Parts: sequence; C-alpha cells; structure tokens
Amino acid sequence: MMRRNGLWKRVVTAAACTAVAAAGLTGCKVAVSEEMQTTAETAAVTEAAGGTEVSEKKTIEKFGKTLDNLDLDGTLHGQYAGQTLTVPVMSGDFEKAVSDVVPLFEELSGAKVVVESIPGEQFTDKLQLDLNNTKRYDVVLAPIAFLHSFAKADKIEPLDTMISQYAGESYDTSDFLPGLFDTYGNYDGKLCAIPYKPDVELLFYRKDLFEDESLKKAYQEKYETELKVPETNEEMMQVAEFFTKSVNPESPVDYGYSTNMLKGCTRLLWINRGGDDVDENLKPNMNNEAGIDALNRVLKLQEYAPKEWMQMGWDEANQFFANGNAAMMEQWPGLWLTCQSDTSAVKDKIGVAVAPGKTPVLGGWGVGISAGSQNKELAWKLIEFMTSKDGELLKIENTMDPCRTSTYEVPGVAQSSLLYGALMESFQYAKTLADVDVPYISSKLNDVMEFHIQEAMAGKVTPEEALANMEQEFIDEMAKVEN
Repeated sequence: MMRRNGLWKRVVTAAACTAVAAAGLTGCKVAVSEEMQTTAETAAVTEAAGGTEVSEKKTIEKFGKTLDNLDLDGTLHGQYAGQTLTVPVMSGDFEKAVSDVVPLFEELSGAKVVVESIPGEQFTDKLQLDLNNTKRYDVVLAPIAFLHSFAKADKIEPLDTMISQYAGESYDTSDFLPGLFDTYGNYDGKLCAIPYKPDVELLFYRKDLFEDESLKKAYQEKYETELKVPETNEEMMQVAEFFTKSVNPESPVDYGYSTNMLKGCTRLLWINRGGDDVDENLKPNMNNEAGIDALNRVLKLQEYAPKEWMQMGWDEANQFFANGNAAMMEQWPGLWLTCQSDTSAVKDKIGVAVAPGKTPVLGGWGVGISAGSQNKELAWKLIEFMTSKDGELLKIENTMDPCRTSTYEVPGVAQSSLLYGALMESFQYAKTLADVDVPYISSKLNDVMEFHIQEAMAGKVTPEEALANMEQEFIDEMAKVEN
C-alpha cells in the first residue's frame, strides 16, 4: 500500500530502461583517493567577493563516465569549515556506502562528517530515540515507511525549501525513476525524503539448471510442458516440486525453493505471493480471497524448502543459495553479490527475473534531515551530494542501486549488472511496502503480520483463521492511535 495525492496509493512506475547487457560487476574497484590523484583537475580560484579559496575541482571516472560536477555546480567550495554532521547508518552495506564518500564530501565542503554505525537490530530504536529526545543526528537514512512516520510526527524537515534555496542548478528531481520520487519522498503534500536505495524482491534462479537439456527433457516428460523460468505462482510451485529431491530423487539440488524466513522476514514471502496489508484508505486488506490464496501458496512452498528456513536470516539464507542447495530463491538485489563472489558455488550460473505472480514486495530507503539538526543547510548539501547525478555513481559498488533514470542510461552502469533489467521491470508491479506504511505503528503491525503467518506455517491455525486474527489486531492497534 502506498500514498496517492496525500492519501494512500499503489505504485505505478514505468521502466527506466528496457534492456541491459548481462555482465558481472567489474572494472570499478579503484579507490576514490587513487582516482583523485590521477584525475584531479586544478581549479585554484579565489572568489571575487570575500577572497575565500575554492577547493580544487575533482573529477573522478566511474563506469566510464567522468564525474565533473561533484562540487554541485560550484556550491561546495570549502565554506562549511568548522561545521560537523552526525549521520547514523545501519552497519554493513549502508555504512560502507556512506563512509566511502564522506572523505570526498569533507574535502569539497570543508565540513566534518561523523558516521555512526549501528547494528541492524538496534537501528530503528536508536534512530527514534534520537529524533524524539537527544537530537544528535543530522541526516536520517531509513526505510520509507519509517520516514513517513517521522514526517507525520514532524521529526524530519520538509525538503522543498532546502532544494529551492541551496541545491545546485543541475539537481533535477524529475530525473528520479518514474513514480519513485513521489512514492518514496512525498507525504501529505510535502517532500520529506529523497530516494537513496530502490528495492524490490527478485527471483534468482539457477540458469544452468533451467538450460540443462536432460533436465528440460525430464520436465517435459513429467509435466507435459516446457521447463522455463516461472512467471505465475502455479508455474513456480510446479518447478519447485520438480527440483526438490525428496519429491524427485533425480533432482540435482536438494530444494526447489529457498529464502530467509526468520521472524521479521516471513511477511515478505506472503506479499510476494499476492498478500496485502492495508488499502488506500488505511483499512486492513489481508482477510480476503487474495490473502488466503497467498498464504496457501506459502504453505505449499514450505514443502519444497529447507526445514531450517524459519531460522535463516539474510546472511544464512544467501549463503545457503550461493552454496548451490536450491534451484530458486526470492530475495533483495543484494543477493547478487553473494552469488557472484569468488567463493560462491553458483558464480556466473544465476539468472534474475520478476517474482512469479508479479506482486513483488517493495522495499526502499530514503534520506532526509532531522528536524532537530542544528546544521540543516549542510545536512542538505550532504544529501544532495549523495543523490546527485554524479553522486549516484559513487554508491553502486556498495549494493546501493541507482534511483535516477539517467544513471541507468550510462552504458557502463547498464552493462555492470544482470539485475537491472529485472529490477526496472519489477518496479512496474510492486505495490506493497515491506513495512506496513501506517504512521507511528509500522513496527507493531509488522510484528502482528509475522506472528500470524508463522502461526499458520506451524499448523496451529488455518490460513483463514490466521488472516482473520491478523485483521482484528490491525483494527485494534489502529484504533489505539486514532484515540
């Protein structure tokens, strides 16, 4: 469920590019410091008014494109010397993506940026505590539903004025992926965040298995139809059955399907199979035929998945698939790097497609400014730097996929990952956020969904009972907020 005209909307996005070349992530691992040494241009200029020395204009090459506007149309020239920003980030890829660009921003702006790494399980709580009380943080990088909750509570700053007053002239908001800027950033008619990481769950599959002639023949004989990458839920169940060794002893892998189902992730599979949380009017929208069908599909997939998948988190599930134990897995785009690592048993054997059924769960992170920040102008300049046309090219190597149409049009980017074609197509269909987009109680409602889906998976209740109970708890929790 998403926002529409200040209410709640379904995501409708057009593909930013129709085809990309399939290639591995290569050729872009030069450290920023080394690149700056080899490509720095000297532009020692003194401002006519005030005599402030302007920093050297740096040019860096990424993905075959020269980044010659990292100073944001000349609006970064060392003028923020003496100012400090504190940026909380989730440990891991987000920490690395931000930390890697901070030294360059510091050089261009003159400011000091403190990156505070927080473990994932503590991240949301620490962020909320600071926004409500301590107010040490300046920049807020968080999942979209949480940013909407922060905006509702006036904990983050509207950005429209920031852009009009401080952004360089080439900062083009219309360049963001169609629909993404509005869906991620706008809330009640105000711009509260800028898209930073677009996310949607994809189907990863063993390309080598689907192309194996002997397996194709066996599948044809068994099901009297062609073995192909599944596009519907029915096709997915059949393919998963075929590749599960307990059902088909001739299968070259143990399981037809796998994903991470540790509590906190369970609802994602249900959404991928057609489930929903609330509708455009913030009414529970799970206890219906579509929701029941989706939960029955989850239970069916459970027959073709490892028994330990309920204990698998992100790392465990990704490694399980990279070890070659399953034919298919639905996951966020970050799985690609695990599969392509030198230690992966499936390196160069993986294909990527839209999740079968075409109801993929939508993720995504945005970046905004804490309302309690004492350096809002500087905070905006860091956000502008990270999300500018040139700045986008600095984050891609750290699993932060682009949000701008023009970035996907850079030939080196289009050729850098097999993911991007499926990613762009998936954004046309994604409609339900991974986190329930209801202000103030998103985390609570997430937990409600997790509990009742897992109750059904454990056989304690029927799918119908699970969704009826889930619906009632949604009604009760939302009534508490209204009162």
